[in-house]
Amino acid sequence: MRVAVIGAGVVGTTTALQLATRGHEVTVLEAANAPAQGASFANAGLISPGHSFSWASPGVLHALGGVVAGTDDAMGIARWSDPALWPWGLRFLRECTAARWRRNSAASVALSAYSRTLQVNQREVAAADYGHAAAGIVYLLAPGQASDAQELALLDLAREPYEALDSAGIVRAEPLLAPAVQRFGAGILCRTDATGNARTFTERAAQSAQALGAQFHFGQQVQGLQMKNSRVTGIRTAQTFWACDAVVMAGGLGAATLSRPLGYRLPIYPVTGYSVTYAHDDTLGLQPRMGAVSLQHKIAWASFGKAVRFTGFADIGIPRSQALVRRRRAALERFAASIYAPATTLQPRHWTGQRPMTPDGLPILGRSSRHANLFFNCGHGAMGWTMASGSAQLVCDQLDGLPPAIDLAPYRCDRF
Repeated sequence: MRVAVIGAGVVGTTTALQLATRGHEVTVLEAANAPAQGASFANAGLISPGHSFSWASPGVLHALGGVVAGTDDAMGIARWSDPALWPWGLRFLRECTAARWRRNSAASVALSAYSRTLQVNQREVAAADYGHAAAGIVYLLAPGQASDAQELALLDLAREPYEALDSAGIVRAEPLLAPAVQRFGAGILCRTDATGNARTFTERAAQSAQALGAQFHFGQQVQGLQMKNSRVTGIRTAQTFWACDAVVMAGGLGAATLSRPLGYRLPIYPVTGYSVTYAHDDTLGLQPRMGAVSLQHKIAWASFGKAVRFTGFADIGIPRSQALVRRRRAALERFAASIYAPATTLQPRHWTGQRPMTPDGLPILGRSSRHANLFFNCGHGAMGWTMASGSAQLVCDQLDGLPPAIDLAPYRCDRF
C-alpha cells in the first residue's frame, strides 16, 4: 500500500519506520529541511510513563490565579490576544475535574507504558546510537510536599513500579544531587523509566526507514489533501502532487490546520517549552546518572552522551515578546547552575519550541471519523518521545486491519 506520512518529527518518523518494516511503500513529507526540527529537536529526552499524568487536573485550578496574573514561576499565558486560546482554554478547564483527570491519566499511563516496552525492544535503532539509558527517572518533591496518592494509585493500577525516597535515598540514587538535596524533601524513583536523545533517535530512525525503501522529502509544505468519494487520493504541496492509498497525519500543530477543510476540529494548541544544553568532555565525572524532574519547578534534566540538558516551563501559546523568552532562559540557566556545577563555565545552547497539546493531554490516534483511509497520530503534547513507538504501532495496526493492543477509544479524533 502507498502510505503518505505528513511530518518527520519523532512521531511521524517512527510511524514511517513501522510502515516500512511492514512492507508498505512509504512517502514522508516534511516542511522543514531535516527530521526532528520541531518539538523533537531539543526536548527533555525523558521516556516517562512514571509521570505521564494529564496536565489538566484539579491542582491546575488552584494555581490558575498565579498563571493568569503572570506570577507563576513555571507556567504562563504567552498570548492573551490569540482568539484560538479561549475555546482551547475552556476545554482544558473542563478536563480539570478529578474524575476526568483520573480517566485521562489512566489512558496516558497505559499508552506510555506500552510505548516504552516497544521502544526498549525495537531493533531498528541501536540504543547506543541515541544515548538510551535505562537507569530510571527520579521525580523530586519540594520540602514538605507529599507525594500524590492518586498518582501513585494510578501507577499501582498500571503495575508501574516505583520507590519512595527520602533525602538520603535521593543522594544514593543520584549522587549529583548531594550539594542541592536540601532543596528537595523527598522523591519518587521510577526505575523502569528511561532517557534518550529524541532528535538523534529520529535521525537514525529516518535512516533505517530509508534503508527499507521509505522516501523522505523535505522542504515540502503540504497545502491540502485531494479527496474522492470520502477517500484521500493524494496530497498537494507547493511543488507537486503525491498520489497515495492512505495518509497518516503526524504533523503535530499542523494537523489541526490541515484537517480543518475536511471537517475536523482538532483542538491542538501550542504550549511553549524551553531547554538549555551543555556540551562537556566529562573530565570531572559530573554528568547525571539518571533523568530527574523537579515537580515544584517543572524542570527536568538528563544526560545524553557528552551533553547535559535542562528543560522546563510551560507557556500556553507562542510568545510574541522576546522578553518572556529571555526571562525563561535566564531562569533555566540559574536552576541548571544550582544542580550541575559545570553549567557555570560551559557554553549554553538554548532552544525554544512548541508542544502540540490537546485539552485532555491525550494524543489523537487512529482512523478518522469521516475518511476511511485517513489516520491521525498527533497532539502528543510533551509526551511525544515517550509515546512515539506505541502510537506508531497502534496506528499502523489499525491501518493494516489488525486488532490494537490497547483500546483506542480514549484517543479517537471525535472525542471532543
